[in-house]
Amino acid sequence: MDNDKARYDEQSGDKEVVVVGWNEDDPENPFNWPRGRKYTNVLIPIYICLLTAANSTSTGIMGFWGPERFNTTRLGFQFSVTSYLIAFSFASLVTAPLSELFGRKRIYQVATAISAVLFIPQALTTNLALLLSMRALQGIAASAGNALIGGSIADLFNARERSLSMNLFVLANLVGQGIAGVTLGWVGMYAGIAWCYWVQAIALFAGAAACFVLSETRADVLLARRAAKLTRETGVLHVPPNVSHESLFHKIKVSCIRPIQFMFTEPIVTAICLWIGFNWSCIYLGMSSTLLVFGQYGWSPGWLGTINLTTILGGLLGFISSYHQERLYARACARSPTGQARPEARLYWAMGGALLFPASMYAFAWTGVPAIPWPVPALFLTLAFAAISAMYAGVYNYLADAYETFSASAQAAHGYSRSMFAACFPLLTHAMYHNLGYPLASTLVASIALVLGIAPILIYVYGPRLRAASKVTSALTHGAF
Repeated sequence: MDNDKARYDEQSGDKEVVVVGWNEDDPENPFNWPRGRKYTNVLIPIYICLLTAANSTSTGIMGFWGPERFNTTRLGFQFSVTSYLIAFSFASLVTAPLSELFGRKRIYQVATAISAVLFIPQALTTNLALLLSMRALQGIAASAGNALIGGSIADLFNARERSLSMNLFVLANLVGQGIAGVTLGWVGMYAGIAWCYWVQAIALFAGAAACFVLSETRADVLLARRAAKLTRETGVLHVPPNVSHESLFHKIKVSCIRPIQFMFTEPIVTAICLWIGFNWSCIYLGMSSTLLVFGQYGWSPGWLGTINLTTILGGLLGFISSYHQERLYARACARSPTGQARPEARLYWAMGGALLFPASMYAFAWTGVPAIPWPVPALFLTLAFAAISAMYAGVYNYLADAYETFSASAQAAHGYSRSMFAACFPLLTHAMYHNLGYPLASTLVASIALVLGIAPILIYVYGPRLRAASKVTSALTHGAF
């Protein structure tokens, strides 16, 4: 092959070894695949992530029927989302290194099939302990989609091309979290809670079937397969480039430890974890609090679930804002002498979102009363979710630019904090809203968000200085930004 490099084995000194790489315009290189094939391998995992998001927030609307079915309190039933998200957060640290060994395609296929199957006992059982066990196992399996989607996008698109796919992933998370309430409120009201699980199972089994259309996208796995094939055909040892001799256990250990290290040793990551972790968990809090606030209007569970259209509309507004953010980033690149903007240029809309979110929550807090027509608080709730979408997209791209080869660890820390915050918040919602009253409870959320909203502004102003002081990011940029 044109760009294979021959060398001699360092130990024997005479055995030829051929290092296998990509040829120019190699059709097997995922970067060179047709756009249709690329987007097939992105949209199917994004669909799975959408269903994962729906699953993680479905407990809110299902709380109307879950306590009776499982003979528990509403708080006891809410532990089904907590067990799911805690297992999800820890498992997501392990999934990425497993893809180095097994490839992304196989993990998508196996994990999605397991997650779909685990809906069956949830639909059939009335035992709370079994439900919580199944939810924890499902959280482990469901973590694969979110843990691998960023890598799948990076496998297929270069940095300048991947923003659309990244923004579609962010949109899918918001749509999934909204669509759970929109659909399951009516399903549970007319068909019963068991069908809430069956509907999700059917949708995810369709996703599991679609995974068999996927191609492997991870370059080192594809090159390892090519090398093995050429070795069999020629009798000459072929190896992929940059062969890692680290054990799988070591890779998993690094994958688990480094994100936690970043959370406590990298000020930028620490600030983002606290800021986005809190704001993202407000989606889960909102799935329960909106049922209380809009319940004042005398709505049925079906209509209360439908109010989660605000989440979907907010996600769409955030997706639209991403186009303007990309234009601002392109201008920053054009002004840069190197042609590459500093990572903080990714945060323009995130900074706006950090201010829009608490402002919208303050307005929601004091308009969500029966004396004011429901479209008014619904409007402010939509704006709050649009702000969350803009913040999430900005942070995702910022960490990718700032931490480059270590971005997976930075993203894992950010994802871990989001899941852990979200696991706890639904447990607090009912007690907080009943004890403080609906307006004061939402005001408390808005006030905390306002304080934490200073994080992206500080990162924008002091980010270059913080990155220069960091051993990780300074080594990557060599002080260029």
